[in-house]
Formats: sequence, C-alpha cells, structure tokens
Amino acid sequence: MGRLRNFLKARGATSAIEFAFVAPVMLLMAAGITEIGRYYAVYDAANRLADQYAGAWADCSDVPTGTCATELSTFSSANVISNIVPQLTPAQTTLSMFQIAMVGSTPTVVSSYPSGASLSGAQTTAATSAFSSGQSGVVVTVSYTHTLAFFPASMASILGSVLNISYTVVQLKS
Repeated sequence: MGRLRNFLKARGATSAIEFAFVAPVMLLMAAGITEIGRYYAVYDAANRLADQYAGAWADCSDVPTGTCATELSTFSSANVISNIVPQLTPAQTTLSMFQIAMVGSTPTVVSSYPSGASLSGAQTTAATSAFSSGQSGVVVTVSYTHTLAFFPASMASILGSVLNISYTVVQLKS
C-alpha cells in the first residue's frame, strides 16, 4: 500500500510525459507552417513566371518573320526558368503560350508553344473576356506540380489537386 501511495505522489516524470504529448503536435505544426510557406513561394513564382513571359512576349515584334517564334522557344529553356524563378523545378513546370488574334469573338491561334497546341477552355474564356474583335494578344499559362518536403506519402493523397498550381495571364500585344 505504501508503494502505491509513493507512486501516485511522485512527480519526477511529469515533464517527460507532458513533452511526449506536446512534442508531436508542435512538430506537426512546424512542418505544416513550413509547407504552407513553401507552397506560397512556388505559387508566387509560377505567377511571376507567367507575368514575365506574357509581358516579354507581348512586346515582341515579329519583324523579321519568325522573331517571336525564336523568342518563344528561348522562353521554354530549363535554364531560363531556373534563372527567372529558382523556386521552381523546371521538370515540374509546364508552359503553354499562345499568340492570338481575335476574329469576332473567337480567338485564333497565330503561334503557340508547344507547337501545334490549342487553347483550353479556361484560356479561351480568359482571351475572350480580355480582348475585343481585331485585337491581338498573348495567353500564357504556367502549371506546376508542387512536392511536399514533410510527410509526402501521407499528405499527398489528402491534398491532391491543391498541389497542382496553374496560373494564366493574358496580355494585349503591342
């Protein structure tokens, strides 16, 4: 009976027990905050890349013919992507860029990257809402597949499509 009473009064391991309960929660919170920061950094980088490409390509003059197509192929280089936005891994980055001319309310593709690509529904909607008949412009979409640093196997299935970042910019051609 005396041993039981001494055991119940003992407070020597209280801190260790509290630490055992609190430490996993604190580690998960720290990992979550880090992942949110990483996600925001790559989301912002994808936005910047699309803005940069749309602005640069919209200013391109196609004289002599083919100048803009050469510039467009330069944009897709992994080195260029790494230099503009080092937060993005070029292998996980997908670009689709279109120079379009509005014929009535229909966007017509003048040139594209990748060659032969066609506008998606979202890109068509963005172009028709931004441009009027007779105008020309560019539509640039940057898609990025983000990978998790902490708990990728368990969290990727929960987060799913949130990890796929896509950003579209439309710019009037000058």
